[in-house]
Amino acid sequence: MNPNKADTYIPALAKTALDMPPLWGRLTSLSPTEAEFLSHFELPAGRVLALSFELGRVSLEDVRARIAAALRDGDGYYNYRLVFLDPAQSALIKAALA
Repeated sequence: MNPNKADTYIPALAKTALDMPPLWGRLTSLSPTEAEFLSHFELPAGRVLALSFELGRVSLEDVRARIAAALRDGDGYYNYRLVFLDPAQSALIKAALA
């Protein structure tokens, strides 16, 4: 993971549970199969998130991803490497990136 290396970030909300408010953060890297997510909130590796973000004119809601790795930087931010779980949602991301 490359903490805080992106010039442009994609604002994103991450839901961790139905009864909890969403957490905020930014996607610093995005591909159809994985992403890097930067946030002030600490979450354990292995946890599943439901991400919502906009990519161009496409609004993506509740994109399921598992935290594969977590790294805390010197400024107190957490950098998460996420792996997308749903092939149909990955296909939507791929189309939006094209």
